[in-house]
Amino acid sequence: MLSRPRFTTRPAEPRDVPALVALLEAYMRETFKVPWRGSAEALRRDGFGRECEIQVAMTGGGQVMGFMAWRKPYDLQHCLTGGEILDLYVSPECRGRGVAPALVCAVAAEILRRGGTYVQGQAVEHRAAQRLYARLAMCFPGADCAVGGRAFRRLAELAGRSARVVAQFLPEKSRNYEP
Repeated sequence: MLSRPRFTTRPAEPRDVPALVALLEAYMRETFKVPWRGSAEALRRDGFGRECEIQVAMTGGGQVMGFMAWRKPYDLQHCLTGGEILDLYVSPECRGRGVAPALVCAVAAEILRRGGTYVQGQAVEHRAAQRLYARLAMCFPGADCAVGGRAFRRLAELAGRSARVVAQFLPEKSRNYEP
């Protein structure tokens, strides 16, 4: 039997806004060396389906330890819907536990549930993020990366599994080309 994670993922709720604001402020400082220019009010207005969706990772004690924001794009070249990762961040003290891959899997499962067939995003200049994307995504000039085909469906299947199971069963890059 597959083991369960020591943290959980779920769609963000309005009660998560204070924690998300703190994570967004830390993310912008760490990644881009600039302050976050958003607001709690705008996040409440736009972050729960209006403009984007947010998935959070929660500690066993119920604290938000990371998030992934995404939205629904459309691939006109193939006439397919999918998901576009806008931002992904895990608190430094919670890294190394498989939280980021778990968030990717959770979002892939939700995209698949809604009829989508791929997830795409950009790998920021962070070694861990680039290693994850390089392992399973097809990356193109300009750092655009995508996971589709059998690789995408495998990510969705791994949603809710332990970090060990996710790491063990992450799809091979070649699976992006399998229908």
